[in-house]
Amino acid sequence: RSVPPLEKQTVATGAPHLEGENIDVEHNEWYLYHGTALAKCKGICSSNFRLALAGTGKTWKEAGKAVGTPLYGYGIYFAERITKADEYSEPMPQDDPLVASLGVDSDEALHCVLVCRVLGGRTRVVTTNEFEIDKLKADVFEGPYNSVFGDRESTLGKPYREVVVYDKDQCFPEFLLVYSRVYG
Repeated sequence: RSVPPLEKQTVATGAPHLEGENIDVEHNEWYLYHGTALAKCKGICSSNFRLALAGTGKTWKEAGKAVGTPLYGYGIYFAERITKADEYSEPMPQDDPLVASLGVDSDEALHCVLVCRVLGGRTRVVTTNEFEIDKLKADVFEGPYNSVFGDRESTLGKPYREVVVYDKDQCFPEFLLVYSRVYG
């Protein structure tokens, strides 16, 4: 069977380098955001992502269930925009040593996300909600694709796009970004 060509996908965080580190845009390597709680960010930074935890975060779950079914299956989800990743972030505990070391006003809630290098490779672009999850899974696990590029903007008019990889070796948490929300 034929293998589809590698089509470059550009993302909002598509600068060719950050802090002097070159990324491989020819093979769909990007800097993307991953939002979660500080304790989980620390765990990811110390031992990488764990696919066994996919679906246990803020994924929609049926009442009483500990694990939900993520839209594009059980993988590691990244957003090109901080506003999407922020939906999964949680306020950092005030008693955490990292928060104390920043010397900010205790009334100011801080949040964090990871800035990760993600290698998408040959990515399966999905632009609608009308797709078969089993076919999508087969395209990546048994077929020619290395990731899913959920383009929720072009057809659905949503304000974000996301990338899902199913192998922890395709992503690397490079920075922990700490911020406060500012509403305007």
